[in-house]
Amino acid sequence: MSSSQEKIDVVVCHYNKDQFPHLRFMALHTIAFLCKDHPADLNVILVDGSPQRDDELAQGLTALGVEYLHCGRELSFAEAFNAGIKKTFSSVIVTVVNDVLIEAKQVRQLAEEIRDGIGCVFPYLSWDDYGAARTRRLRVPRRCFPNRMSFNSAAFSREALVRVGLVPEKMTGCYNDVVLFIRLREEGYSIVLQNVGHVLHLAQQTLKTGATSVSYKSDELLFAKEYPQYWRNGVVLFHKAAQRWPTRIIYQMVECLPARFVEKLGIWNWVWAIEPYLCAEKGTYKECLIRLYKCFLLLNRGKKCPIPSLQK
Repeated sequence: MSSSQEKIDVVVCHYNKDQFPHLRFMALHTIAFLCKDHPADLNVILVDGSPQRDDELAQGLTALGVEYLHCGRELSFAEAFNAGIKKTFSSVIVTVVNDVLIEAKQVRQLAEEIRDGIGCVFPYLSWDDYGAARTRRLRVPRRCFPNRMSFNSAAFSREALVRVGLVPEKMTGCYNDVVLFIRLREEGYSIVLQNVGHVLHLAQQTLKTGATSVSYKSDELLFAKEYPQYWRNGVVLFHKAAQRWPTRIIYQMVECLPARFVEKLGIWNWVWAIEPYLCAEKGTYKECLIRLYKCFLLLNRGKKCPIPSLQK
């Protein structure tokens, strides 16, 4: 960050076309959790992409001291984020979806990593579309440079976002993270996966209730058309934008295998489990071995393993 005193802008994306009460409550809970310690260094804005304004949600946000933005029309996932980003001024912008519970101190930790050519930093979550970012796996004690990123919660350099044209708006809500990752890498920025402690993701609540305008199929077809060099037989070729050579080789090998075979054997789960260690900063391998050894000793003594992913 350019200054320790600078505010951090946080843009929360919300969509609730039918104004389900539980989704409104979920959004308010996300904001309340983020602002529970009344952080003076955070400027939080919730952008409602729903077709109609939600006055009840707006009143609840006003009570929490958070700005509510409705643009008078329905917005896509990316349009909502961009509408909020255009109202911000800080050098670091944190994006959050309305079903992620992240604390102000964790937001600060993400923002502090934006330096030295890093364009995006995102945390481990209790559930995530990107398997390597799920906390049930073995989290690395240092930051790592993965082959993907997650849009559920992330800190961005304003400079990097402006350079890549903000969040790609052609997609309805899928592949936005893939396209943004590719664009950031092509501009020379690094993407970091950082352990900032437990961050809860309530896991696709809008998708489960149908309160969404997202179309996976249309986004998939559009991505294949726009980025044919990153697409082969229904598989995204992530190795072409990889940040570290060990993961580049593994991804390339798995991407060459038949998709049904990979899914049947759960090969990607194994790749995602080891990926953070393969692309982490120096010193991680040693720390990993030490943690595994200590856990092994505790398990032999009948004690509970301190590493969540090894408790089962």
